[in-house]
Amino acid sequence: MAAAVAVPLSAINDEHGGVLPPSAMVQHSPRHGRSRGMSFKGKAGRGRRYSVVEDRDVTISKALVFVVKRAVQKDEVEEGDDGEYVVADAEGWVLVADVLAHSRISPLGVTLEDVQRIIASATKPRLDLRPRPGAEENSDPASWQISSLANRDTVAAPVPVGDRLTADIEGLPEFVVYETSYQRYPLLLASAAITRAPGGSEYLSFRPVTVGDDGANETRGDAAEVSVWIHLRSALQAEPALVWHRADNGMIITAGEVPRSLWKKAVARRPDVGVLFEDGEVRKEVPGNLRGKGAKGKGRKGKMALQRAGSGDDSGSASEE
Repeated sequence: MAAAVAVPLSAINDEHGGVLPPSAMVQHSPRHGRSRGMSFKGKAGRGRRYSVVEDRDVTISKALVFVVKRAVQKDEVEEGDDGEYVVADAEGWVLVADVLAHSRISPLGVTLEDVQRIIASATKPRLDLRPRPGAEENSDPASWQISSLANRDTVAAPVPVGDRLTADIEGLPEFVVYETSYQRYPLLLASAAITRAPGGSEYLSFRPVTVGDDGANETRGDAAEVSVWIHLRSALQAEPALVWHRADNGMIITAGEVPRSLWKKAVARRPDVGVLFEDGEVRKEVPGNLRGKGAKGKGRKGKMALQRAGSGDDSGSASEE
């Protein structure tokens, strides 16, 4: 065991400015435990030097993407819902002022300049920024809009091919499945129908599924968070006024609303949640921690729905539901 070496107080204060000198026992090893010339680095093995500014930008960028991707349409917010959401216009744009007021963003002290810098410097853009239509380009966050590129990515709209589907045709899929999120499913359940989002496609798209005897095709690895199953032949017989077509992309589509009476079941992707709805009965509710995807501000002043639409209606302000 090495012997302790006393260092005179004067050697610390006068000669070394309050820092312990190198160990008297091991002269080549600094007293504070790091090799000479070592610099802080970010993630191990990448050789990236530590940067407070860069690290803060990464944190802000992730928070912005989280909040903006989960923006909802104004009519999708249920009365009495205490979740915190930002509200998008029909094209998916949200006021920057609303985003900065979100409880996931506001503690970071984010400014409009931060948002502009992060979006402009992104190597893989995930967000877009623009002046609010009709507003002057200035430093007021209420004059700017932000959107998620993922939300605005447009896929070629399905096009009906052939005649409308009827209950007596051959080759009819046994089931069609509508895929949605934990956040949107309770809204569909409350409205008692699967409906099209405002400003979205003119059709509802359903994945065709034929279940084998072993049930192997009943689920798939990349399934959505909630899958609503409909027995197609029964639906065609029960609601002949609801028009169904096969689309050019292989999906089964309809322009009408699909009432809850036609739902066979609704199943959550997570096995611990399981069947949510079956044969006309609600079996289970989506747990609160999944419904808001972490956006609910429990116990915070931020328990509100930001009802100001992304179109910039200045008369609408954040108000508690």
